Amino acid sequence: MNAGMRITTNAMIRRYSTNLNNALGDLDSKRNTVATNRNFNKIAEDPAAAMKSFKLRSNFARTEVQRANTVDSLKKLDEVTSNVLRCADMGRDFIDHSLRGYSGLATEPETRQSLKQSVDKLVESFIQQMNGRYNENFIFAGASTKELPFSIDESGELLYRGISVDKPEALTTDDLTNIVREADPALTTDQVSEAVKNIMGDKTLITSAGVSSALASSGLTTTQQQIVKDKAEALGETKQKKYETYMNEHSYRDIGFGLKEENGEVVSTSAFDTAVNGLQIFGHGLDKDGLPENIVSLAQELSKALGAEDFDLEQYDKIVNKMRSNYNDMIDNGLASLGTKAAFLEHTEDQLIETSQILNEQISSLDFCDPAEAITNLMWSQYAYNATLKVGNTLLSNSFIDFMS
Repeated sequence: MNAGMRITTNAMIRRYSTNLNNALGDLDSKRNTVATNRNFNKIAEDPAAAMKSFKLRSNFARTEVQRANTVDSLKKLDEVTSNVLRCADMGRDFIDHSLRGYSGLATEPETRQSLKQSVDKLVESFIQQMNGRYNENFIFAGASTKELPFSIDESGELLYRGISVDKPEALTTDDLTNIVREADPALTTDQVSEAVKNIMGDKTLITSAGVSSALASSGLTTTQQQIVKDKAEALGETKQKKYETYMNEHSYRDIGFGLKEENGEVVSTSAFDTAVNGLQIFGHGLDKDGLPENIVSLAQELSKALGAEDFDLEQYDKIVNKMRSNYNDMIDNGLASLGTKAAFLEHTEDQLIETSQILNEQISSLDFCDPAEAITNLMWSQYAYNATLKVGNTLLSNSFIDFMS
């Protein structure tokens, strides 16, 4: 046998070996596809498809987070709406109680006292609703959901996160007591109380300007007066800044609008603001006649009017009318705004569900195979492998005969 024939035969055997290995590899791949129901199990098997799948899965995961944020925001909003509705029912009770026995109020102290007790109980119930929670977070506390939003101090003043609901910049009796005590730690408790009484008079709130004008009759020394004046002005400014912060704070969540920031701040149109400010829902400040805008503060004024020795029917009537007006505003504006937000979130959730379904279908079509097609491909690979073996058997037999000859 010549050398040329031997070299050609060796080359054919090497080519056959390569083809056999390729056929076996393809067969193993098709078997894995049938067993795992996946188009590829390693990135190296299909790098382009693997990268596309990774991007799709990343988008799907982000969409699911946005959907969860939307659902959670909607649940919180539902709780807010429920609490406002309960408060609205209490508002109706306020109106009913304020009108009950109206004809006898001027001449029957017992009727006024009974009505006052009912109103006081309703105020307590209202405060509980205004301090409602969702997932252990206070729902009307703006962006500071771990902080108790509404409280009543010892003087009976309604506070929102430490500032007056009616006069945000004003100082409470407790504020002034602390200031006087800090002005001179050597003052006794009685001296502090006397100075505070001389400055406050019968008021429960006082502005820094009011403090300055009343210091002359406080009984404090000139030095003590100056310290109190400076501290009162500083605290008044701090309270005003807090109020402005509370009215403009936000708590944004990503619900699929392309969350982005500018100068370290979230762009408001790129996220949903979940902060709910209790002041904006239930009212704050005073009107031009000096009556509170907050419905609880109004109820407190109603209670004071009923408990006064000299009952003023005209003032009582003003408070009742104001309550009716503010109650209607809370229903018309507060609930309408909440309803609009809820509808918006529901629509957003539907869109995110649809997006998730589309992404999931794209991932499935890319990652997972059609079982029938996979089995067909396996059969063809098995056929190709068997054919390669058959060719090999013929080739090896002929090569052996050639070698022997």
